[in-house]
Amino acid sequence: MYQQGQVLKIQYTGFKHYGIYVGNNMVIHNSKKIHSVEEIALEAFSDNRNVQLSSIKAENPELAIQTARKYLGLPYNLFAENCEHFVRTSCGLVKESTQVQKYLISAIGVGALLKSDNAVVQSAGGAAALAAMLTPTEQSPVKNVAIATCLAAGIAFLASK
Repeated sequence: MYQQGQVLKIQYTGFKHYGIYVGNNMVIHNSKKIHSVEEIALEAFSDNRNVQLSSIKAENPELAIQTARKYLGLPYNLFAENCEHFVRTSCGLVKESTQVQKYLISAIGVGALLKSDNAVVQSAGGAAALAAMLTPTEQSPVKNVAIATCLAAGIAFLASK
């Protein structure tokens, strides 16, 4: 089974949902369904889906559980307090949602690619979208996007001269 403090994930179409295993077949997660952090049975958390271990880890699993319990009742917010923000914060990591980052950067990049008349902006937008989506799961795409965007814009600029 799972060890206390491990971050669990389940795959839905287009996104992953996260929670922290607290023992006795219980999980704490920030639920979009009830719009807050709750402690529920592992079976209910799984939602009849395959439960996997996440690469998100706490250095101190006991502290992660204590921290997670402090957030019980915290309201859900997709952009500021979603399930990934919750588990990362509880684990003592940077509060971020790599899933939200990927989707927002991709949307902005595709918008620049499709709406701009400037080849440099189009190249940068396409590179940003591609780099965001190719960044491995649970890793922030920001660094990859910055590098890819600069390279693509630079090459497009030089090619236009």
